[in-house]
Amino acid sequence: MLFGKINIFSIWLIILGIAVSFIILIGGYTRISDSGLSITEWLPLKGIFYPMTDSAWLIEFEKYKQIDEFMLVNSAMTLSEFKHIYFWEWFHRAFARLIGIIYILPFFILIVFRKVNYQLISNIIWIGVFLMIQSIVGWYMVKSGLSGRIDVSQYRLSAHLAIAFFILGTIVLTFIREQRITNNINKNTDLSTRSRLLTILLFLIFFQILYGAFVSGTDAGLIFNTWPDFNGRIIPGKIEVLTPYYLNIFENKNFIIFFHRTFAFILLFYLIYLNIDFFKKKFLYKTLILFFLLDFLFILQILIGIAMTYLNIPWFLALVHQGNSIILFLVSVYMYGISRT
Repeated sequence: MLFGKINIFSIWLIILGIAVSFIILIGGYTRISDSGLSITEWLPLKGIFYPMTDSAWLIEFEKYKQIDEFMLVNSAMTLSEFKHIYFWEWFHRAFARLIGIIYILPFFILIVFRKVNYQLISNIIWIGVFLMIQSIVGWYMVKSGLSGRIDVSQYRLSAHLAIAFFILGTIVLTFIREQRITNNINKNTDLSTRSRLLTILLFLIFFQILYGAFVSGTDAGLIFNTWPDFNGRIIPGKIEVLTPYYLNIFENKNFIIFFHRTFAFILLFYLIYLNIDFFKKKFLYKTLILFFLLDFLFILQILIGIAMTYLNIPWFLALVHQGNSIILFLVSVYMYGISRT
């Protein structure tokens, strides 16, 4: 199974999934450009309006000047520079509102015209619930950086990213279930015998993406620009300086980048094992395509990560890295989904 007959309901799910994928990328650039704290208030309705006059811009700039990020890091920032970071945070929030409209309005129309498959109604409701939770967590994340810090909490950043990928995964699984019901498609027999292995793979990929938020949130990726060593060392120094020890996992930059890179090797070895197990038996051509795509995306992700390390994480490569992680996640969710009964 790749795709069956596409109806209006499945088209809506595809559009919603694309929109969520885009906002993850927009959020990624917002983080990379240090734009996330440029808007210091959460105004769900009034906040949609973009400053259009000089006086409105001066008001917003004065609000930004009150937070630690400006006072400690960006005190020399000009109004023109502020407008750039403000735009990306505003665009991020505006696009989130657009996703809300993409979810609510078509859902209502589909219900009115009885185009909703009611076997999937609980999935759809959960997507809506987590979209609302995501908006609250987004502000909770931003709020963490407004005082006492010059950046948002890496814990809240990881929660925000985790929810985004959870929503995206739920959309994909709902789409698969809809396709199976509508087109009477059976599960993929090649993958169903490896459903448990694919579940583990999905969990490992999700965990690596989630932990990547700690790398980004602490700027841990900037401290070493060599690979596979860490400035000449196999294991970087100072990876257990915090007490209690578990804090190193979440707050020690040296430990965080070491663990993120090491876990990539664990994922690689697991994927090799999965390939060996798969190619022992005969398989469908469609399954072969999925495995080759999965392998290609994962190797590409590693190569992008290495290039980022040597080039000190340029913004465009960081976005490519995140974009490829989205596609890799989608493929792993899809393979997991079609392996299930």
